Amino acid sequence: MTMNRRDVLAVTGLGLVGGGLGGAFLGGGVAAAGAPQLKDGYGPLVKAGKELALPAGFSYRTFGSAGTRMSDGIATPGCHDGQAVFDAGRGRVRIVRNHEIDLDIPGAKQRAIGPRNAYDRAAPAGCTSSLYDLGSGRLLESFLVLNGTLSNCSGAATPWGSWLSCEETTDGVKAGFDKPHGYVFEIPSDARGPVNPVPLKAMGRFEHETAPIDPRTGIVYMTEDNGDPGDGFYRFVPRRPGQLAAGGKLQMLAVTGDRNYDTATGQRVGEVLDTHWVDIDEPDPSDAEENPGSVYSQGRAKGGCRFLGLEGSAWSNGSVTFVASEAGDGENGQVWRYTPASHETGTLQLLFESPNPRTLNQPDTVAMAPDGTLLLAEDGDGEDEDGGDNWLRVLTPSGFIANLAQVIEPLDLHYWSPEDFPQPGPKGASELAGAAFTADGKYLFINVQYPGVTCVITGPWHGGRH
Repeated sequence: MTMNRRDVLAVTGLGLVGGGLGGAFLGGGVAAAGAPQLKDGYGPLVKAGKELALPAGFSYRTFGSAGTRMSDGIATPGCHDGQAVFDAGRGRVRIVRNHEIDLDIPGAKQRAIGPRNAYDRAAPAGCTSSLYDLGSGRLLESFLVLNGTLSNCSGAATPWGSWLSCEETTDGVKAGFDKPHGYVFEIPSDARGPVNPVPLKAMGRFEHETAPIDPRTGIVYMTEDNGDPGDGFYRFVPRRPGQLAAGGKLQMLAVTGDRNYDTATGQRVGEVLDTHWVDIDEPDPSDAEENPGSVYSQGRAKGGCRFLGLEGSAWSNGSVTFVASEAGDGENGQVWRYTPASHETGTLQLLFESPNPRTLNQPDTVAMAPDGTLLLAEDGDGEDEDGGDNWLRVLTPSGFIANLAQVIEPLDLHYWSPEDFPQPGPKGASELAGAAFTADGKYLFINVQYPGVTCVITGPWHGGRH
């Protein structure tokens, strides 16, 4: 069959709204499809602290370092990952933050972080909540809000003021845990301690990454990072919008007219594909632990589309933008956008494919500035045994990549396996994770994942150059 597609000859108007952070880069012309270029953006980066290099005029503060004592007496967990920023009034914000801990992290114990309300007493991950004063730059309080989960990677804030925390593993009792894992959990932003942890099983048991929501419909869009045999792009259509625990339907994206389409290679930047959704009959399959791709295989058998290395995603301006970190002809990463057209159909467009690791090296975290500018945090060669670096970059409205930050703090080898980082030798740099702006766009919260600290970046966001 002939695939229903529409070609675009150049990356013109990526849908990233100008006039603010993104508007700082406008005016440099249009990048030809498949030929993106690296731009200076805000100018050369300089060391701004032990963790980050930033453009001149930018600065940052830190809080919530791994191991520091929280208000509830528990040591702050490490491995900071996805998070959301909620307005708490009077110049304060509430940050609900994931901690992506599993037993592969040296020093991790097979026990819950805290003593109360653990979903699984043998699982070492969860979420913390922090109250931060923007004016003084002070952490006012912090405590555990999700306990006894595993590999909490990313997630999303909901329109109704909660955080969806996603487990990126399907380990369970066969791996020595008390409960099955691979689920989404919901935490109200106003939680004052560990919530009653309820796995949202209808949203699927697979290696979850992110879960942004269309505020008009309440539909949740989810990415998967399993890798082999591939990854699906999913949506959860709730029975009652805003009440995810009431159940709903899990579906996987398919390209119309081309059964089992594979996006990993051979794609053209700007091309638009017509899509529809196929149902997942068993969102919580009994074989998920030994077969992490069980949900994916169901969708693939019905003609679902294959991606490779799906990671971060974000909802903005009627579309969800997401990355396939290991895909592309050079395996350096792709940026995709899905736009719903009707309840059952939509379009899929490749916005960007990295031509080489110097331009963009396996993007992971995705964040949207309030003006629609797209931020991409790498998880590329930073953790390589021969050393490397990871960057926070901007995909400009004209299709260019610009630098915004670089991680300069070496990884703490106490948190990594000696087999991964033999000594002596250079140390790589941790990835950045959990990028999230305040509503006014003045403060960017982002985590240096290992060993774990939260950074708050401020500066002349509107002063960049293309």
